[in-house]
Amino acid sequence: MKSSQHTIAESSTSPSSRASSVLMGRQDYVSAMLRLTGMELYKIRRRLMSKVLSFISILSTVSLFGLIALATFLMAKNGTPAEAIQRFSEALRLPESLSLVVQLLLTLGQILIIILVSTIVGGEHTDKTVRLMLTRGPTRTQFLLSKIGAAIVCIVLGIAGIALLGILTGSIFSFTTGIASTFDFFSISWLGHAVLYLLITMFGLFTYAMMALFLSTLGRATAAGMVGVLTWSFLIEPVISVIALFGKTISGPLGSFFQSLPDYLIGSNISALLSNQDPYIFPTPSGSHIPPQSSDIHGLLVLCVYSVVFIGVALWVNMRRDVLI
Repeated sequence: MKSSQHTIAESSTSPSSRASSVLMGRQDYVSAMLRLTGMELYKIRRRLMSKVLSFISILSTVSLFGLIALATFLMAKNGTPAEAIQRFSEALRLPESLSLVVQLLLTLGQILIIILVSTIVGGEHTDKTVRLMLTRGPTRTQFLLSKIGAAIVCIVLGIAGIALLGILTGSIFSFTTGIASTFDFFSISWLGHAVLYLLITMFGLFTYAMMALFLSTLGRATAAGMVGVLTWSFLIEPVISVIALFGKTISGPLGSFFQSLPDYLIGSNISALLSNQDPYIFPTPSGSHIPPQSSDIHGLLVLCVYSVVFIGVALWVNMRRDVLI
């Protein structure tokens, strides 16, 4: 009797019985990594924190344009000249609304994506689930690359969604000002540069996200990524920019060195890449364009080097570390 029960138990858990109800999927390296990326996105979608971050981003976008519309209404009520009102309310309409959305993404959006990436990486160490996770078959590299893939998806969808929401919200609020929107600026070329404008923003946030991934992996904690990147972005980079200003008062190689420091900062190169697109996106009177701050190649190379270093060191630490410690 016991022998027959043991046979039934084995047959119920055999691979042939699982095949009809469980989709195993392809077992090659890329397919496994894509499934892991889907798993990470599923965990992100189910977490309360992700819903809170999404709510904050949506509320902030709508509130920002709502405040501008309210200020425009109060200006009109107080008898402000029509020309000043029109100039102030341009932020509600394209192409200026695109610039406003990008500035919001580079400030609040940067903070939110840093929190998200730090959590999905450092949370595995904080909750001690990394030990169990690494016994499930895929390699450590696949697990880390899947988190990078999930971060890319979140950045692309987040920026595209917030940009669309901001432009639509600004257009709706613009009707309350009584100033009609014009699309004289629009062309296929303008659309291409606008898409490039958003791609630069995505690449910039991705670089900061990879810094968060690196620091969270190195520090084995969510706080390491969040505090480290926010300190770098909102404290260290501004301090270096101030040092560069003092460099103008110093002659010789030392002064030149200090002045060149901002050319190799993440934020400075993101700003330079975006500024180089301004003449194509935001119409200005002829001859009033500001010369490019630096070449696009320089900015892209600097951001690429940062991203490669952060990912490379994070992969190396992840492979060499004993997770049992």
